[in-house]
Amino acid sequence: MATWQEHMRVGIDVVDDDHQELFALVRQFEEACKTTSGQVDPAEIGRILERLQAYVHDHFEREETAQLEANYEGYAENKRQHDELRATLDKFLVKHRAGDWGDLKVATDNMRSFLAIWLQEHIMKTDRKMRGRILPWVRKRA
Repeated sequence: MATWQEHMRVGIDVVDDDHQELFALVRQFEEACKTTSGQVDPAEIGRILERLQAYVHDHFEREETAQLEANYEGYAENKRQHDELRATLDKFLVKHRAGDWGDLKVATDNMRSFLAIWLQEHIMKTDRKMRGRILPWVRKRA
């Protein structure tokens, strides 16, 4: 039986490796949000979010470049979704840096849920569509 992560594979090694790293960062964020006291360490949350933001930027740039060079017909929709996540992460980080949330535990729980769902949905419904269209381009470049 295939594991959940195998089920999430796009079939393009560089993209799948990036996705593994993104999931690892989301898991780090989830762990930082779990506390028995209900208190969340704002500094740790900030560090993880900054790493996540940087990695998302790099991954999306790699993926979008490959799509453009391969003339992938799903590029515009994929980019729109990427831009949406970039904007959400940017807003969350601005609020984090300003300490402008109200209840940090509630805010991080909401962000944690959003990130997990967004990443799964994006890979399953958007990224997997590029499998047969980008892979020949990737093989030519290897």
